[in-house]
Amino acid sequence: MLRRLVAKNFRCFRSVDVPLRPLTVLVGPNDSGKSAFLDCLQRLSVNLSVDDSIHWRFDPNRSVEISGDADEGSVRFGHPPNHEGWPAPFLHPTGLFCLPPHGVAMESPGYPDEKGAQPLGYDGSGVPSLLDYLLRRDQKRFFDMVDAVRKLVPGLDELGIATPKSETRRLDLVIENGLRIPAAQASSGVRLLLFFISLAFHPSPPKLILLEEPENGIHPKRLADIVRLLREVSQGVHGGNAAQVVLTTHSPYLLDHIDLETDQVLVFRRNDDGTRSAEPVDVSRLKNFLDEFMLGEVWFNEEEKGLIAQQA
Repeated sequence: MLRRLVAKNFRCFRSVDVPLRPLTVLVGPNDSGKSAFLDCLQRLSVNLSVDDSIHWRFDPNRSVEISGDADEGSVRFGHPPNHEGWPAPFLHPTGLFCLPPHGVAMESPGYPDEKGAQPLGYDGSGVPSLLDYLLRRDQKRFFDMVDAVRKLVPGLDELGIATPKSETRRLDLVIENGLRIPAAQASSGVRLLLFFISLAFHPSPPKLILLEEPENGIHPKRLADIVRLLREVSQGVHGGNAAQVVLTTHSPYLLDHIDLETDQVLVFRRNDDGTRSAEPVDVSRLKNFLDEFMLGEVWFNEEEKGLIAQQA
């Protein structure tokens, strides 16, 4: 797990140094640096292309330096690589997910068993292929997933895998009285729930999971289930392999379900000089509010300045 991230001269960050936890939530207005922070995390573990756009104000003379403290030891990335050992060996597999609010696709290509459980994909479109693989190779996990879906999708009896073409797998829902419908005809919220359950039960998830606004397309009252599933991902409850989760959000309803004792919340702001800053919430200050208000309420009413330490 990555416990700390330090970045200098990377995109909109001149300097940022923040702690991370198994579940970390990034909050802040639009254009405050949250997505750039996810990009920063990717640089430690994914071999992304590099050009002048990653430098502060596109100035290649300002060296980019990114480092982190992880359970496996220190990890670093630099550009230009003018320090000994930079770029460093990659930290571990990372998955970035940006789910379409209209719901993830319910058809995907099949693949041979010897490839193992494949990634779910940037847009979550690998759900049918994963379930097809589990039905053939890990039936206990498959049926545990079905039970988890039943608890969240009223009226669901079974999940079915269809093969409309030899190279295609389609997820079907079997609902009341045995009616079988393609999952693509289900609501966007149901299809998004299927993705999050698949992520929670995936036998080999990315060690670092980055999520852009998982609340999109989800009913506010369902966000408790989404946060619970993501926390279970970070604990390896269902899949057997814990993965660190870092997500962005604009939803105070999602923030209501974050536990400041175990989770991390980082507050992003745009400064007058164009830089972006990130800092952890002030837990001791928030204790004065949380006896009467939910964390999301404090954020909504007090804005970002109400979540962080007040300057003297």
